[in-house]
Amino acid sequence: MFNILYNIALLLVLMIFFATYPFRNIKRLTSHKVLVGSVVGIIGILVMLNPLTLYEGVIFDSRTILLTVSGMVFGFIPTAIGAGMMAVYRLIIGGGGIYTGLVTILLSSIVGSVWHRKRYDKVLAKHEMFGLEYYLMGVVTHIGMLLAMLLMPSDIRRTVIGVMAFPILVVYPIGTYLLSLLFFSQARRVLAITELEKSERLFKTMFEQAPIGMSLTDVESGRIENINQSYADMLGYTREEVLGRRWDEFTHPEDKALSRVTTQRLLNKEGGILSIDKRFIRKDGQILWANLSLSIFTTKDMKNVESLCMTVDITERKQYEQKILYASNHDALTGLYNRVHFEEYVRDLQIADDQILTVAFGDVNGLRILNEAFGRDEGNRLLSRIARILEKHLPEGDYVSRVGGDEFALFFFNRNPDQVETLLGGVTSDIASLEMMGSVVPSMSFGLASLDTAQGSINEAIKQAEKDLATRKLVDSPHTQGKAVYAIINTLHEKNKREENHSRRVSELCERLARASGLGEMAANELRLVGLLHDIGKIAIDESILNKEGRLTAEEWKEMKRHSEIGYRILNSVEDMAGLAQYVLAHHEHYDGNGYPKGLRGEEIPLQSRIISIADAYDAMTSSRPYRKTVTTEQAAQEIKRCSQTQFDPALAKVFIEDVLGLDYTSL
Repeated sequence: MFNILYNIALLLVLMIFFATYPFRNIKRLTSHKVLVGSVVGIIGILVMLNPLTLYEGVIFDSRTILLTVSGMVFGFIPTAIGAGMMAVYRLIIGGGGIYTGLVTILLSSIVGSVWHRKRYDKVLAKHEMFGLEYYLMGVVTHIGMLLAMLLMPSDIRRTVIGVMAFPILVVYPIGTYLLSLLFFSQARRVLAITELEKSERLFKTMFEQAPIGMSLTDVESGRIENINQSYADMLGYTREEVLGRRWDEFTHPEDKALSRVTTQRLLNKEGGILSIDKRFIRKDGQILWANLSLSIFTTKDMKNVESLCMTVDITERKQYEQKILYASNHDALTGLYNRVHFEEYVRDLQIADDQILTVAFGDVNGLRILNEAFGRDEGNRLLSRIARILEKHLPEGDYVSRVGGDEFALFFFNRNPDQVETLLGGVTSDIASLEMMGSVVPSMSFGLASLDTAQGSINEAIKQAEKDLATRKLVDSPHTQGKAVYAIINTLHEKNKREENHSRRVSELCERLARASGLGEMAANELRLVGLLHDIGKIAIDESILNKEGRLTAEEWKEMKRHSEIGYRILNSVEDMAGLAQYVLAHHEHYDGNGYPKGLRGEEIPLQSRIISIADAYDAMTSSRPYRKTVTTEQAAQEIKRCSQTQFDPALAKVFIEDVLGLDYTSL
């Protein structure tokens, strides 16, 4: 009996410890877990010091109840610490029941800890009594304990099981149930206290430390009864300087009437929360725009009606609105006015009776080619630099806007077209002097129209300027674009001498094969040109790939294969060269359909592309490359013959071998 009472007293000590210790911290602080585990271990050892002893080293006590409940309530780490301490002491005791004792310590710890991981939070959250669940945990643990008795020596095993089976299967589970019930009742109390404290802290923080302004005001008198620091900071005062004063003293004169109307609406209980924007005068004289959310309540003594106000400084919002307005009216790349602003500007523009307006529309020549060859970043850089040049030459009071991808609109007031032409001459001169990638020389075409009040509407002048621009581009653009193409191919050849030599040899071979095929003088000359330009798309391929000494990786080869499409887009941008673009696009197509980029086969492939394909392949085989040996003319001819019907047009392959290379086709 004394043993039982002693054990109960020790468990109650643990209960008292649990009731007084701040266990809300146990989940996040390792030091708390260690302390709790140590207490569990000490109490467990004290329990083991006063056991029921059946044989030497065969003892029974309430440690399994303690460890099971510890695992359920405290979790793995505290329980593992306590179990470790008990296990060490059980080893010291020794005796015939040592293995059973160690197994029961381990088993009860694991059972309780697993339950904690799976069920602890759910049980607490439901705020229900889970008595049956607690009892079943005791049953599971102590069935395991009973089975562990099989580890005892055979001469005492039957006697021990016979004596302890009933208390282990009946009394111990009940003890587990009762102790669990006590601990979880306490855990819920701790949880409730924690939630209450959290609510109190939250309430205090809401008013005193909220990042928004908060105040309490007597509605009848309008006097400020309480105000947080955030609100005082908004106004530029200390809290002491504000308390007891009326809001009228801080309100902008033009908004005092709004304040009176709002107060009356609160007293009339119109709506729930009222929201208004109003202005205050700060201590430094600056105007503060703020959004106020107001609600009223009656004090506990029912004597006063107070207003709770939550206030947000909307100065930044106003600034953001200005930024949004700026973004909606300005081009993100150039910083000039955009198309939306231009249309609004034209709609609202009024021309005075004595005023002359000259409208100019400008278009950047060859921008598409520049984007295809050198990337959109280079094109964007050009547009930004042109925008700065336009601003530089634009007189004060005049107007410029980017109205399209490469199109700009300019309005010149009180200047005739001759004067504007002089100004734009300076613009074109500065643009031509820009240093761009490669040897490309940027340029811009302009169309002009002028009007006064007697000459029609602004829209008519805009149409006329656009027509004039279109006419000038017919003259300027082809010449400029053609020069851009040759500048691009020259840039490519400057970057890679091997590509230059390759392109010139392919050009000559294309011309010779065209003549040998009977295509005529014009077609031969065309193929000589397209042979020179067939790899122009490589201008957009990274130099590290173009100049790589060795075979390309799969990813690098994927990038390299883009050059035919890029070359197509460059040439297709030039009216005079658009017909050549399709030949460049298809020059890596295979006769059997296994080429790229479209997988064309047979005569679906343009004849010119089939000619380029043979010339390109032959020169690649017979030219020195870092990653393979050069082959002889005969070896290259043999390879072309072998690949006829698959990679190459068989008829063209035969003509190339016999008439261009001068070899016997049948003997290869």
